[in-house]
Amino acid sequence: MSSRPLATGSLRRLAALARRFRHSSAGNFGMMTGLTAVPLLIALGGAVDYSNALREKTSVQAAADAAALTAAKYSGSDETERLSRANMYFSANIDPDITVGSTSLSKVDGSWVYDADFSMPTAFLGLMHIDALDMSVKSEVKQADTPLDIVLVLDSTGSMASNGKMTQLQAAVKLFLDSFDGATGIGKVQVAMIPFDTEVKIQSASMTMLSTPTATCSYMSSPDKSYCSTTAAGFVLGTTGTYLAGYSSSAKRYIGYVYTAADTPAQMFTVTRVTYSCSNSNYTSCTTSTSTVYNRSLTKTKVTGSFTGCIIDRLQPYDTQSDAATASTVDTLYTRSYDCSASSSLQPVVGLTEDLDTVETAVTKLTPSGNTNISIGVQWGMEALTSDYPLQGANTDARAKKIMIVLTDGDNTKDRWYDSSASSSIDARTELACSKAKAMTNADGTVLELYTIRVIDGNETLLKSCATDEGHYYPVTTASQLSAVFQDIAERVKRIRIVS
Repeated sequence: MSSRPLATGSLRRLAALARRFRHSSAGNFGMMTGLTAVPLLIALGGAVDYSNALREKTSVQAAADAAALTAAKYSGSDETERLSRANMYFSANIDPDITVGSTSLSKVDGSWVYDADFSMPTAFLGLMHIDALDMSVKSEVKQADTPLDIVLVLDSTGSMASNGKMTQLQAAVKLFLDSFDGATGIGKVQVAMIPFDTEVKIQSASMTMLSTPTATCSYMSSPDKSYCSTTAAGFVLGTTGTYLAGYSSSAKRYIGYVYTAADTPAQMFTVTRVTYSCSNSNYTSCTTSTSTVYNRSLTKTKVTGSFTGCIIDRLQPYDTQSDAATASTVDTLYTRSYDCSASSSLQPVVGLTEDLDTVETAVTKLTPSGNTNISIGVQWGMEALTSDYPLQGANTDARAKKIMIVLTDGDNTKDRWYDSSASSSIDARTELACSKAKAMTNADGTVLELYTIRVIDGNETLLKSCATDEGHYYPVTTASQLSAVFQDIAERVKRIRIVS
C-alpha cells in the first residue's frame, strides 16, 4: 500500500475544485475563499511531500551506513571489490521507489566515507512544477583510535598438517594482518606471534636462565653410574637413552637399560631405569623391570649469555603466570631445553612489533611437528604482552588494549611434568594460565580480551573456559572457516563504528 496520503485521483478533484472557485459567480467572498484555499492546500501537501522525503532519507541513510561498514570491514586489497561490495549493500537496503543519482566511496583520514545523492517524487508540489525533492546522505565509518597489542598464540604441532589446517591458518593470519597494515588515523597496532608445541623457541636472547637440569652422577650406583654424564641421554631432563650391556654370563641373558630423566612439580629430579633381560642378541623375547635409580632435589644452575634454542615450562607456579623472569628469584627464570630435536621445525617467537610484514613472514614458515602443550603458549603470550625482557615492546600509551588469540587443534598431550596419560593435569595448568591471562589489566583498569579458536579437534570445554566468555570462543569445523573467524575478530578488536 502507498504511504502517500493523496492519490492522483484526489489531485484531479482538487484541481477541479480550484477551477470551480475561479469561475464561481457566487460573489467575491467565494472567490477570495477559493483563492486562499489553493495555496494553503498546496502548502499543506508540500509539507506532506517533505515529510515523506525525510522518512525515506532515514532509510537511505541506513543503507549508506551499511555500505560504509561493508567497505571498512573488507580485509582484501582489491579496491574495486571493496566498492562493489559497498554498492551491493547500499542497493539491497533502499526502497525501489527512490531514484539514486550517484554514489561514491572514499577514504579520508583513515575513515571510509560513502556518499549518495537521490531524489523523491512529489505529489502536491508537482502542482508547482516541483516533481521531485533532491536529497543526499553521507556515512563515515572508522576504526577506534585505541592502540592495540595483539598476540597470536598458534598451535604448531604435528596434527596441524592434516585437513589443510596450517595452510588455511597462514592465509587467515595474512588477511588478519593486512586489515591493520598501513591503516591511518588509528592507534598504534602491534602484533606478536607465539608458535608452540611442547616448547617454545627463542632466538639470540641474552638473559639469565636456568641450564637444563641433569643428574649428579656421583650419587648413582652401578651399573647406572657408568652410563651417567651431564650430556648423556636419559640423565638430562626431558631425555631418554638406551644402553646395551650385552651378554651377562651370570644371568645368561642379554641385558639392556633404558633411562628416562624427568622432574616433578615438587622439584624433585628423577631417573627411571627400565631393565630388559632378553634371550638373544637381537634384544627380543625380553622381560622388563622398572625402578627409580635417582631421586634428588632439582639442581638450579644459572647461566647467562646469548641463547638460541627451545624453552620448557618454567617451574610452578610461574609456568602459568606473567611474572617477569628475575635473576634474584631463581624459580621465575626460564629453563633451557636440552635441545630442539623434538621440536626440530618449531619457529622462534616474535615479540610485539609494528612491522606486520615481519609477523606475516614468520607465519609462512610455520611447519607442524611435535605434541601439544597449550599452557606454555599462553604463558609466553602473557610474556609478549609485558614490557619485560625478552619480549619487550608493550604499548606505553595509557589507552592501549591487550588482546590474546589462542588457536589449537588438539588436546594437551605433554608438558614438562606430564604426558598424555595425565592430560587432565596439563589441562589444569592451562586453565590456570588462561585465568592469569584474563586477569592482566590495561592501564585504564580494563582487562585483557582472550579469544580461543578450536580447529576441528581439541578440548571444547577447556577452550570455552579459557576464552573471555563464550562469545570469544570460535569452534571451527573445517579449516576453510579460519579466514572468516580471523576477519570477525579483526572487526571486533578494531571496534569499527559509524561516526557520522
